[in-house]
Amino acid sequence: MPILAPILESFLELDQAVLDVLPIGIYACDADGQILKVNRKAIELWGRAPRLLDPTQRFCASFRMESLAGEFIAADRTPMARAVIEGEGCEGVETIVQNRDGRRWIARATVALLRDENGIPVGAINCFQDVTREHAMRAALEQQQKTFDLAMIASRMGTWRYTMADNVCIYDGNAQALYGLTKAAFLHDDEGVKDKFHPDDLAVMWERVAKALQLDGDGKYEVEYRVKQRDGSWRWLSAWGLVEFEGQGENRKPIAIAGASRDLTELKQAEELQQLLINELNHRVKNTLATVQSIAAQTIRGATDLQAARSVLDGRIVSLARAHDLLTERSWAGADLIDVASRAMQPFRAGQIAIDGPSIDLPPKHALALSLALHELATNASKYGALSQDAGRVAISWQAQAEQLSLVWQEFGGPPVVGKSRIGFGTRMLEDVLTQDLDGETLLEFAPEGLRCAITASLEARS
Repeated sequence: MPILAPILESFLELDQAVLDVLPIGIYACDADGQILKVNRKAIELWGRAPRLLDPTQRFCASFRMESLAGEFIAADRTPMARAVIEGEGCEGVETIVQNRDGRRWIARATVALLRDENGIPVGAINCFQDVTREHAMRAALEQQQKTFDLAMIASRMGTWRYTMADNVCIYDGNAQALYGLTKAAFLHDDEGVKDKFHPDDLAVMWERVAKALQLDGDGKYEVEYRVKQRDGSWRWLSAWGLVEFEGQGENRKPIAIAGASRDLTELKQAEELQQLLINELNHRVKNTLATVQSIAAQTIRGATDLQAARSVLDGRIVSLARAHDLLTERSWAGADLIDVASRAMQPFRAGQIAIDGPSIDLPPKHALALSLALHELATNASKYGALSQDAGRVAISWQAQAEQLSLVWQEFGGPPVVGKSRIGFGTRMLEDVLTQDLDGETLLEFAPEGLRCAITASLEARS
């Protein structure tokens, strides 16, 4: 047996009963790796007792040892062997141990290297314990944290904690991204706050902070504000938290606010868009009601037969509704003139009407005006003109050049046209109302062979 250092001799002289009551495994090796002494807990953990001073069982009595990655560790590469052979101890090294019965557990070992008075290694003492449960709990916590982090990222949220003593708020990684920060700590002094938070939101932010800090309150903090990003843009955030108090009674005081923030930018943009749409809808409804009111007033004013007036009014309102349907299908971004003309002519004799013209995108106001105009022309043609006879024909054609639309309504094969008395409200609408709505002009020609209506409109007038 080699000469041992006094410290190793002292360990070997310890009463076995003292070693056996220790809750961790302990054993000692000499410079050759022969196991000199072992306690009961070590034998229990290994699932077997080592043969002391057996040169065939060196450094460790484990049946099999692996790294945490599952790689096999030979006996001469175990933490104890590396300490004795390479002359360096270790602390808190974790490995997977497999016992002969198949049980696998995680060991955490701390190896103290023993040297003689000349500094030459003479052995080592290994203290190890089963940390399988701790390792599993740590892994579970890490998984929970990972899941939490992913959830925070997915929900565009981040956490923070503001402490009163140093006036500093610590933001996690997600919150740093939300607030446009490059580091976790942010000093809430006047200069920093005024630079980071939108000036229009500072008053309500400090008001909510003051309310949350009230000693007789519930400590809840909630506010919405805009924060400046690194590129100078503004991001809407919702922040909420709880105040941490310490002490009781008169000694109670707030020490911190812990909370979270969420990105509201898209929600705010959606709210703004919704309000714009509501305002636009109100505008369109008012315009539509005004149009309906005008149509109704003009229809009734010249009516001699209430039932006939009702029928005419219904037709005009249905025509307006068809145009509305067409615009709604395209979210009121406009309508194609081909579709406008086709829908306006749906109630009439399709076989007698020819539509010819290129695809032209009309603004909403133009689409409504032209739909009413074509309906009025077709209605009058059905009563007095080309569509009142089987041999009659109507040709609707148009072209566009230099942002100017030219549309022609031409009737053929109908009864002879006498003056323009046969179009009352229609005449006024075509000559006056449409001229204003289309930013152009309307020319009616009452030729004996058939009515011709030429409409021009500026396609630049978008309203």
